[in-house]
Amino acid sequence: MIKIANSIKKIKADRLISITSIKQGKKNTLYYHFSFNKKAEIREFSIEVPKGEEVESLIGVFQNALLLEAEATELFGIKFKGNSYSGKRLFQNEGKKVPKICSVTESFRVRKNA
Repeated sequence: MIKIANSIKKIKADRLISITSIKQGKKNTLYYHFSFNKKAEIREFSIEVPKGEEVESLIGVFQNALLLEAEATELFGIKFKGNSYSGKRLFQNEGKKVPKICSVTESFRVRKNA
């Protein structure tokens, strides 16, 4: 299991905005986006998740991680240890069982002063 909660606690963010994933071969890269109340700033924390590896849930740090992690499981097959909704179908009542894998055709990064 990939443990990340202690590292993320050190960031001292006020909110978890989103969790996104990009599938790259036999691994996924998870991107966690955080905001801070006292600063007009968004920070990104990323980790690589090898196929079949579990990631520690952030529910104990940010409660809204529950649905964000469940979505990452459904769309990308990433399992989160400690999230009882990880692996359950939440968003669609029909179709193929979990995971309903997404594929990325292109990725763009926005740079300051680009």
